[in-house]
Order: sequence, then C-alpha cells, then structure tokens
Amino acid sequence: MKKQIVFVVGLLLVMAMTWAALGQQRAGGFGRATREAQQKAIATIQEELGKLKAMMEQQPGAQGRNFQDMSEEERTKMREEFTKRREQQQKILTSIQQQVDTLKGAMALAQEHQQAMEPLQGLLASAKSENATATAAKIQQLIDQRQKQFGDKMAAMGYDQEALQRMMERMSQRRGQ
Repeated sequence: MKKQIVFVVGLLLVMAMTWAALGQQRAGGFGRATREAQQKAIATIQEELGKLKAMMEQQPGAQGRNFQDMSEEERTKMREEFTKRREQQQKILTSIQQQVDTLKGAMALAQEHQQAMEPLQGLLASAKSENATATAAKIQQLIDQRQKQFGDKMAAMGYDQEALQRMMERMSQRRGQ
C-alpha cells in the first residue's frame, strides 16, 4: 500500500508538470502561474514527497507483533501512532494538492469548476421548471457551497474576489462567442 501511495503521488506530480507545460503554451497571462511560483510549487512538492517517503519507510511501533497479542496499553499507543501518522500524511497530501493547483493556474481551476457546476445548474433549472421548490432549494444550497469552496481555494492562492469575478466573466464571454 505504501508503494501505491508513493506511486499515485508521483503520478500526480507528473500530471501536474504536464498540465503546467501545456498551460504555458496557451495564450493569456491570467491563468498561467508565474515561473517563480511554478518553481516554488515544484520544490515544495518535492520536499513534501521526501517527507512522505521517509514516513512510509519508518517502521511502525509494533515491528511484526500481532495486534491481538498486545496489551491494551500497547494497542492504544499503536492506535495513537497510526492516527498521528495518518494526520501527518493527510497534511502532506493536502499541501501537495495545493501546489498542484498552483501549477494548474487559476484559469484551469476556474474551467474545471465551471464544468463541474454545469450539471448542477441544469438540475436547478429543471427543478425550477417543474416547480420543485424544495429540490431547487437543496440544489441551490449545494451550488452555493461549492462556489464558496472554490472562492476560498482561489483566495488561498492569492486571487481576490474582483479578479476571480473578471476571470469568470471572460470565460462566460468566450463560451458565448
């Protein structure tokens, strides 16, 4: 399983690099991350992968002992160790995902978000046309929640609400042409 996680993270890294390279070939500066930001993101990913690999190479506290043969105190200690390791791994994976988002760039993330929202918008329109107010309200709540998550992600990347709004308007205009 450890090898699978390292493989998946490595695969994500390769995909992110490819995505960034393709993004540089396109026109338009807003969606493209600066070279410095890309270099920093790559360095951070490499550092986090090193931490993840080191964690996976460490032996857990049991060292081959059967969980059932341990005392309750040893089991509790082992559970705490595994929980701590899992939390650390999750932090590392979250950091890597943030850096991959930086490599993708704002425009690519916005396009992904728009594509993910289109089915929900269609469902909302359908629910409204059928006068299914309770269903429409739930769908609208889901849309609002996802919009907020996207806004929070973009704010964490350093994009203010005005810049995000302009970018979304440009994308809408391009689709209309």
